[in-house]
Parts: sequence; C-alpha cells; structure tokens
Amino acid sequence: MPPFNSKQKPKPPLLRLIFSAFIGVFLGLLIFSDSESRSFLLKPSIKGTICLVIDDFGFAFNSDVEDFLHLNKNITAAIIPGTPYAATIGQYAHQNGIETIIHMPMESHEEDNTEYAVSLNEKLNAALVDERVRFAFEEIPTALGMNNHQGSKATESLQLMKDLARTLKKMDKFFLDSYTNPESRGYITMRRYGVPTQLRQVFLDHGESPRQIKSNLDSLVALSHEMDIAVGIGHVKPITLEVLQRELPRLESEGYRFIRLSQAVR
Repeated sequence: MPPFNSKQKPKPPLLRLIFSAFIGVFLGLLIFSDSESRSFLLKPSIKGTICLVIDDFGFAFNSDVEDFLHLNKNITAAIIPGTPYAATIGQYAHQNGIETIIHMPMESHEEDNTEYAVSLNEKLNAALVDERVRFAFEEIPTALGMNNHQGSKATESLQLMKDLARTLKKMDKFFLDSYTNPESRGYITMRRYGVPTQLRQVFLDHGESPRQIKSNLDSLVALSHEMDIAVGIGHVKPITLEVLQRELPRLESEGYRFIRLSQAVR
C-alpha cells in the first residue's frame, strides 16, 4: 500500500459527482422555467436597436394618420398642441397603445408663416414657458414627453432651455432634442437638470422621394450597429408611410429591434 500523502486531495466519491450534476441541471431548469426566459434562449441576437418618432400629428385625422398609428406598436407619435385634431389623436393613439409626446413649436431662424396656438421663443420668461408647457400637456394628458418642432433659434437659447428643463423636471416628463441646429443647448441642458433625454440622429424624409427616405432609413440602421440606440424622426407624409410599411417588417425579421422613445431616453 503506498504511503499516505497529506498534501494529496482525496477524490470525491462518484455519488457526490452525480449529485452535483443533478443539482446543476435542476437550478438551470428553475432559472429558465418561465416562458420569457425560455424565449430569450431561442431569440436570435439583436442586430441593432432603433427608435422611430413620427412628427407633425394634429392637422388632420385621416386614413394616413390611422395607418401611421397602426404601423408598429413601438413608434412614438409627436403631436403639435393647439392643432385641430391634437386632443383627438392623443386619445386615439392612447386607446391603440401608441406612445405620444408633445411636438412643441419653437422659434426658428427660418421664416415660418404658420400660426401656432402655443409655441416657445427666447423672449418668454420662466412663468410663461411653464404656462405654455402645462397647457400643451393638459390638452394631451397621455403625452409622456416633448420634442421640438423646428426651434433652430429657440434651442440655442440657454435660458429658454433651462426654463423648459425646470418645468419638464417638475412634471416628470422627458425631452428629445430634434437637433435642428448643431448649436442646440437642448440635450446638454436637459442632462444637466436631470431630465431624461435623447438626441435625434437622422431625419428620414427631408427628401420627398422613396429612394431618399429608404437611403436615410438605411443610414439609421447602420448607426444602430455603432450606437446603443439610433434615433430617427419622420413626418406624417404618405410617402414616408409607404416606405415604412414596406421596410419595418423586413427590418424586424432581420433582427432589428424597435423601441419607444420612453425606453430610449437616459
């Protein structure tokens, strides 16, 4: 019989090894026993995460508007306050499970002859900013946040963005900087004041051709490979609807995930 070596570890009995393996299998089944966890194991890897916001709801309530609001459960509809159908579309979207935000008109460097019932500009004091923002959310009470309609001049104003941030913070709302001006103070000011925020990367439909819209959508998809979330903005246009109706199902089938703006803000 060989001499006993005190440094030599005894080999575990076969029964102990079998028991350990059984426990491992049991714990694995327990962890993944719920349907959500099992489906996670079966899901293909996500190629990219995309957030799509559709602007300019409120001027009409027609079949195109309805089709946009049934396009994909994860789009976010941006409604201009004070427009003829703002409240109606807000209610309709909510009833159909579509997230809405306020698409707040803001002062632009470019001339705009459209008259808006409510808008923000750099000449307003903090009380008037607060009053107008609250008016907009009272009209569309299910709206979870806000983005700017135009606003190349307004978003440059640090004071206006501070006043807006204070009100949105008090109301527990988020903000998407549509980024109509590279000098915008919107995103950074919201971050500074603790307002959940995001920044638009791509406008889908400044061009009016299906080819251009498809190209811009492809750019957004490419950005989703490099960023945690790629944010794009489109508008309530028949040509945009046509392209998205064709492309969104294809992208989802290829492994791209679409999320709501409330899931994208940080």
